[in-house]
Amino acid sequence: MKSEIKVVFDTVRTLNRKKDHWSYLTSIEYMLKSKLYVDSLCHDANKVTRYTFDKSHKILDFGTGSGIFAILLSQQNKNARICAIDTYHDKSQKDPNFKNTSSEQKLIWGEFHKIFKIDFTHYDSFNIPFPDNAFNIVTAYAVIEHVELKELDRVFSEIKRVLKTNGLLFIFKTPRKLALTEYLAGFLGLGRHDILYGDSEIKYIFSKHQFDIVESWKSNMVFEFPGKITNLFYPILKIINFILYNSPFRIFAHHNNFVLRIKNV
Repeated sequence: MKSEIKVVFDTVRTLNRKKDHWSYLTSIEYMLKSKLYVDSLCHDANKVTRYTFDKSHKILDFGTGSGIFAILLSQQNKNARICAIDTYHDKSQKDPNFKNTSSEQKLIWGEFHKIFKIDFTHYDSFNIPFPDNAFNIVTAYAVIEHVELKELDRVFSEIKRVLKTNGLLFIFKTPRKLALTEYLAGFLGLGRHDILYGDSEIKYIFSKHQFDIVESWKSNMVFEFPGKITNLFYPILKIINFILYNSPFRIFAHHNNFVLRIKNV
């Protein structure tokens, strides 16, 4: 899957006309330079693929952003139909340099559609533009924490609507209230998420919307960014992450991840 990552990185870098300016496209380059982040992307795509017994599944990548996760899924599930959607503007993103996000997304999505045959589209952030029971799988990669709390009910209702009976919802990288890296990042001025979820809190939200947890796990004990620093210590950080994850310190892991299924009622 590293070859797909390279294609995405090279495409973004080629189309980024403001290479010295912090923008949405620059942020994608920033993320994909991190070996630890790329590792987590590949691991999570593999997790979805382990559940796709029928390779002709229809998969929706909700809140696709750059589209990288949808691309990894498409390469592992060659016969699946992959659709990917995002809002016209992420309301949680306060960075003024991201005001052209939608146009920059369209720029790279056009190229990714040609290369990977994925259907990318923007939507109004309320109504997912697909019929009922349209997808076997919906993925949300580092998305839920960017949804305003007042809109969360609507989002889950729409996801539930487009999922088939016995369909699966994968939620990755939901930042936790106990995540030490969030508070340390804020202290160091590296930026942190405005919305964090306690373990019981996020599980209550799932139950409220009639989702059962099929599988859950924590992840990310160490910083993934900035890549120019974490890459220097990549082998050591991998070992540290493994040791901490398999110790009582796992309670301070950065993210929760879930595989969900609609409850049988």
